[in-house]
Amino acid sequence: MKKFYLFTMFFLFAFFVNAQIKVQGVPRNDIQLNSGNQNQTNTALNTTFTFADVQYWVGTGSNEAAFVVQWNDGKNPDALVWGFRWNGNATGEDMLKAIAKADHRFFTLLYQGTSFGSAVGGLGFDLNGVNSNALYKNGNVTYPYYPIDGIVNTTSYDFDDYTVADTDDHWGTGWYNGYWSYWVKDPTDTDFGYSGVGASTRALENGSWDVWNFNAGMNSFPISSTLTAVSPYVTSTDYANGYFIVNEEWFGHTNGSVNFIDNGGNVNYRVYSNANNNQAFGATTQYGTIYGDKFYFISKQAADGGDTQYTPGGRLVVANAHTMQKIAGFNDIGGGDGRSFVGVNEHKGYIGASNGIFVFDIDNMQVGNLIPTTGGGSAYAGQIGNMIRTSQYVFAIKQATGILVINPNTDTVVSTIAGSFHSIVQAKDGSIWAIQDQKLVNIDPITFAPTNYNIPTTKYFGSWGAWNAGSLTASNQNNTLYWINSVNSFMSGTQLVKFDVTTKTFNENFAVIPGQTGTYKQIPYGAALRVSPTTDELILNTTESGYGAHYQNNWVHTYSNTGNLINTKKLNDYYWFPAMTVFPDNTLPVVASAFPSQINVNAATTIDLKTIVTDADNTSLAIVKTVKSNTNPSVVSAVINTNDELVLAPQGNGSSEVVVSFNSNGKVVEKTLSVNAISGALSTVEVKKTQLSIYPNPVTDILNIKTQDKVLDIAVYDISGRLMNTKLENSQVNVSTLLKGIYIVKIVTDKAVYQQKLIKN
Repeated sequence: MKKFYLFTMFFLFAFFVNAQIKVQGVPRNDIQLNSGNQNQTNTALNTTFTFADVQYWVGTGSNEAAFVVQWNDGKNPDALVWGFRWNGNATGEDMLKAIAKADHRFFTLLYQGTSFGSAVGGLGFDLNGVNSNALYKNGNVTYPYYPIDGIVNTTSYDFDDYTVADTDDHWGTGWYNGYWSYWVKDPTDTDFGYSGVGASTRALENGSWDVWNFNAGMNSFPISSTLTAVSPYVTSTDYANGYFIVNEEWFGHTNGSVNFIDNGGNVNYRVYSNANNNQAFGATTQYGTIYGDKFYFISKQAADGGDTQYTPGGRLVVANAHTMQKIAGFNDIGGGDGRSFVGVNEHKGYIGASNGIFVFDIDNMQVGNLIPTTGGGSAYAGQIGNMIRTSQYVFAIKQATGILVINPNTDTVVSTIAGSFHSIVQAKDGSIWAIQDQKLVNIDPITFAPTNYNIPTTKYFGSWGAWNAGSLTASNQNNTLYWINSVNSFMSGTQLVKFDVTTKTFNENFAVIPGQTGTYKQIPYGAALRVSPTTDELILNTTESGYGAHYQNNWVHTYSNTGNLINTKKLNDYYWFPAMTVFPDNTLPVVASAFPSQINVNAATTIDLKTIVTDADNTSLAIVKTVKSNTNPSVVSAVINTNDELVLAPQGNGSSEVVVSFNSNGKVVEKTLSVNAISGALSTVEVKKTQLSIYPNPVTDILNIKTQDKVLDIAVYDISGRLMNTKLENSQVNVSTLLKGIYIVKIVTDKAVYQQKLIKN
C-alpha cells in the first residue's frame, strides 16, 4: 500500500510538472521541461544593442518596446530587431500585428481566437528581396496562401503543415516538430524570462523587450548576442518612374488589383490595396487609364462574392494617380458591366459599358446619362470596347456595330463607321487606326473616311470572347503600330507584329513571344502589349498555357523598339490574370515659343496649333485646343477650327485678351494672346471680293456656300448657343440631321467673319 501511494504521488507530480509546461500560454504535456526552457531565465543576451540602435519604428506614441525575431536557421542576418511605439495599453500581439502590417517583408502564420488568445505558428522575413511572401500547405503549390496585412490565418494548430514558397527567406513554423518560444523582459527585469502567457495576454511596458526564438526540431537556442536592426520598409509611393499592371485577379476568390513595377525592376504588389486598408476594385478589372491626376479602374462587376480578403470597390474606382489613395467608387455605372473609360476634358469623361456609353462628371464625381444611340444590343453583342480621344472627337468601338464617332461638345454620335472591329488607336502622325481580324483600317480624323490595308498572312488576336482592350498599341516616339498575331480570334500566335504608318508596310515577324518550348508555353493574356510613351519600349504580359494552376505563372517582358528582348520579370505565383499595362502621365504639354504673346490683325488670321504644342508622354496631335476666354469678342472673333488652327478675325477696332487652353490627357496649360484688332471700311473692290451667300435658306438637307474668299471654318449654333455637328465639304454643309428650327451660321474666311440666320425645314 505504501509503495502504491508513493508511486501515485510520483505519477501525479510528473503529470503536474509536464502539464504546467506552456507554449505561448498553452499547457503542453508533450514537451519535456528542459526542451523549452520553461520558466527559466536566459542570461545569454550579452549585447550593447539599445533602443537608440533601432532603425525601424512602427506606430506612434510616447511608449517604446523592442521586437526581436530569431530564426536559428543559419541564414544571416538573424535575430532582427524592430521598434514599436504606442500610447495607452498595448499587448505583444498588438506589436506583432502592427509590424507585420507595416513591414511587407515580415509575415506571420496565426491561429486566432483560441481560448488562450492568438497562437503564433510561423514567422518569416523576405531576406532576399524577392517579395514572395507566400506559403504552401501540405505541399500544395497550386493554391498558395498570401498574407493580408502580413498575416496568413489558420483555424487549428496545423502549423507544421506550412512551408514557405521562397526557401531563401527566413521562415520558421511548427507546433509539434518545433515551435516559437516567447521570451520577454520588462524594465524592472534583470534577465529575459520565458513567458508563461501568449502574445494576446502579454502587457507591454515602456522599455519592454519581446523576443520570438524558434525552437527548431524541439531544440532550444539561447538568445543571440548579435542583434541586427531592420532597416525601414519603404513602400513605393513614387509612381512616376515605372509602370502599372492592372489585374483581373482570380474570379471567385479576389477582386481586381493593380501592381507597380518601378524602373529598378522591383514589383510592388497590390499598391492600391496597400494604400487603402485592403480595399480593392470590382470583380474582373479589365481596364485602367490615367487622365489628369486621376487613375480610373473599370471592372466588369461591382464585387467578387468569393473575396473574403479585400473590400470590393465597385465597377468604377477613381484613385489619385500619384498616391493610389481612393477618391471614389461606384457600383452602378448606368446599369451595365464595366468595359472602358476615356477622359474627354478636364470636367468629364466617358464610361464604356456593356449597355452603352455614359457621361461621367469628373468635377462632382457623378455618373451621368447614356449618350443617345450608344446603347442597344445584348451585353456580348452591343458592348462598348475601348475608346480614344482625338483633338476633335471621341472614337468608340461597339461590338457588331462599328466605330461610333462622338462630338464631345454635344455628347452626340455624329457618325458610325460600320464593321466588326476589335480595337482602335491614334498614331503619332494623328491618323486613326482600327483593326479587324485580318485588316487594318485607317480612318480620317476629320472626314471619317476609311481606307483598308489587308494584313498579309496573319490575323489579329481578337478581344471580344471575354472582352479586353486588345493588344493594338501605338508608339508615341515613332510612327508605328504593334499588336499580337493569332491562329484565330480565340487562340494567340507567337509573334509581335509591327506596322509602319508612314510607309504602310507590315513586319509580321517583328519579335517572338518567349517560352515556346515544352508542353506548356507562354501565351499573352488580356490587352497584353503596350508601348512606353517615353522609352518606346514594348511591355508584354504573358501567362502559361494549360489552364488551372498554370495561370499562376506570369511574366513581364520588355522589348526594344527594334524587337530585341531586353528584360524578363517573373511575378509572384498567383492567378493575377493581367488585363493591361498603364504608364504614368508625368509631363505637362509644352507650348513652343513660336506661339505669340501679342498679335495685330486687320483680316482673318490663322495660327496653326498642331505643331506649336507637344507632350513628351502623350500623343501630341491628340492635344485638345480650346478658346477658354475672350475678353472682347465684339473686337475680335477667336475660334479653333477642325484643323486645329486658331482663327482670329477683327470685328471692330480695339484689343482683347484671348486665352487658349491646351489639354493633353487631362493635364492643362494655358496661354494668353493679346490681340490688337483693326477693322476699317472696305473699298468697293474689297467689298465685292468678300461677298458671301448661303443657299437655300430655308434649307432641308444641303446648304451651299458661295464666296471668292478662302473659307477657314464654319460653325452652326442653335438659338441657345450650342454648337451643332457640321462640317464643310466642297463648299457644302450637310444639315439633314439638324432638327427643324432657327440656327446661326458662323463662317470664317481669310477676309472676314460672317454670321447669318438659318432656317432648317
